[in-house]
Amino acid sequence: MQRAALERRRRRETFGPKERRRYVLSALERPRTQAELRDALGMSNSGILHLLRRLERDGLVRPAERVAWTRVWEKTRNGG
Repeated sequence: MQRAALERRRRRETFGPKERRRYVLSALERPRTQAELRDALGMSNSGILHLLRRLERDGLVRPAERVAWTRVWEKTRNGG
């Protein structure tokens, strides 16, 4: 458990705000779940949701669908 926490912390410290935004936009070349993006960036649930909501507000991404509790996100046409 401690190893996973250290790995998440390392990833979180490696990615600055601009890098996280850039990563999400490139990862959303195909629809991805919020959990996939969260794990790849080492962020918390609320942190990745906050980032996705800001990108949605800017018109770059949108929630594509929701399967049970899982939300799937995709890039919009003007999403870079």
